[in-house]
Amino acid sequence: MIQMDKKLILEEAKAIQAEMVACRRQLHENPETGFDLENTTQLVMDKLTAMGYTPERCGKAGVVATVGNSNGKTFLLRGDMDALPITEETALDFKSENGKMHACGHDIHTTMLLGAAQLLKKHESELNGTVKLMFQPAEEIMEGAADMIANGVLENPKVDAGSMIHIAPGLPMDDGSIIVANKGKSLSSCDWYEINITGKGGHGSMPMMAIDPITPAANIFLALNEIQTRELPADALTALTVGEFHSGTTSNVIPETASLKGTLRTYDEGMRQQIKDRMTEMADNIAKAYRCTAETKFLSGCPTLENGADIVDLAESILPEYIGAEKVIRTEDIPGLPVQMGSEDFAYVSHEVPTVMYALAAADSRVSEAYPVHHPKLVLNEDIFPYGVAAHVGTAMEWLAKN
Repeated sequence: MIQMDKKLILEEAKAIQAEMVACRRQLHENPETGFDLENTTQLVMDKLTAMGYTPERCGKAGVVATVGNSNGKTFLLRGDMDALPITEETALDFKSENGKMHACGHDIHTTMLLGAAQLLKKHESELNGTVKLMFQPAEEIMEGAADMIANGVLENPKVDAGSMIHIAPGLPMDDGSIIVANKGKSLSSCDWYEINITGKGGHGSMPMMAIDPITPAANIFLALNEIQTRELPADALTALTVGEFHSGTTSNVIPETASLKGTLRTYDEGMRQQIKDRMTEMADNIAKAYRCTAETKFLSGCPTLENGADIVDLAESILPEYIGAEKVIRTEDIPGLPVQMGSEDFAYVSHEVPTVMYALAAADSRVSEAYPVHHPKLVLNEDIFPYGVAAHVGTAMEWLAKN
């Protein structure tokens, strides 16, 4: 049983706000992508070491540290670290200038987990078990969580449960509010795909001497859009998107190749495989009809994100004590909330141990125009940091105390 005044955690988090702002701005101004996070991981390692941790590398670019004691179970807190290959268009004094941008708030996720690490170290003697801190690379390409799991992040000590926070801009609610995800599936699976069509290049004046790959590529694009409208039930939770279409380098040459790239998202594993099979079949046959060949490749991805019933109940019951009842929102209390077709590779962790995801309101749409994540003009409210830190600390401490 935790005896301390739980509201003190939020006050302690507010007391380190200036440190967190400085850390976040350093990360924001110097974003790195994928697994190429040399400076970011070094910053995390240095800060953890200064707090008294003994951080370790995990996989290609992950960082892991533990706090607490070995007498109880282990609870995992995760923060992702990677940015996006987007040129920033904000007017922030600390905007990125390197063609990359923290346009999904991972600079904030990293900062809040470091803040939680600081408070957990302070309260280490009160932990009824171990908290494992998972600083993850490559979430944006859906590869980082799987890489860290393959390299033992859920072992030594064995993880029993976990949680994560993701910022959520553009919601009509007070910044710092935390939405506790619903029980069961709350985010879709995701598969990155690539379809490459090969024909025969030639001069633009002599199409009869070439085999144009653009025509079948265009027809494949149209056919992919027909899958959802003609082959799936009207209520099917799927999103099949073509995000890139490439072919040729000049206007008077018929190119040799064309390519389509995009993502497939679903909530049903059977439907996920059905759509993959049809995508491959359509691409092959349409390309063949135009005397071309097609290769369909499914690259990185992740399953649906699952939230454990017991840990969701725990979160909804204890968070009001740490951040205030007015800041805690259940998904069922939000009228008209659409099904979320976004994806999160923490899903791999959620399929191994019970987990819960929190969405942290970070740009109140009632106050000013709020851009969505992955937008080059995205600006987030730094005042939310203490609420995320308190949620991290409270969830870990309470789960360990009750398990």
